[in-house]
Amino acid sequence: MERVDVAVIGGGQSGLAAAHALRREGLVPVVLEASDRPSGSWPRYYDSLALFSPAGYSSLPGVPFDGDPDRYPHRDEVVTYLWRYADRLDADTRTGTRVREIRAAADGAFTLMLEGGDDLSARGVVAASGTFGRPHSPALPGLEGSTPSRWRG
Repeated sequence: MERVDVAVIGGGQSGLAAAHALRREGLVPVVLEASDRPSGSWPRYYDSLALFSPAGYSSLPGVPFDGDPDRYPHRDEVVTYLWRYADRLDADTRTGTRVREIRAAADGAFTLMLEGGDDLSARGVVAASGTFGRPHSPALPGLEGSTPSRWRG
């Protein structure tokens, strides 16, 4: 079984920022992203989505958004930015890797069971998988005949 310092589950904004912080602390993170590129849910959001804060306040550590810091980047800019951030990040990023289960191991580490049957041992785990992978739709009156939004996966 492969052993790593820290497994970061999710390659979106929080996972990439966590991996950056772990590197800064001298740890070696492995980012596990279920999709084919590190960018979280951003590629699946609606086309006209823009950040609610200016680019100058929305950058991840170490890599500012390109262009005017007072503009509000739209979805495609954010996706491209996250790809660029991941490319510059000094971390092992494994796409197409979904974590099925995490168990505490007897030695104080964690065992991560991956889809496909592989296991990974990590001294630490950061759960940064976001909230949109399996959204919860509560049973509310009037929703029976409605269709969920495109971006809700």
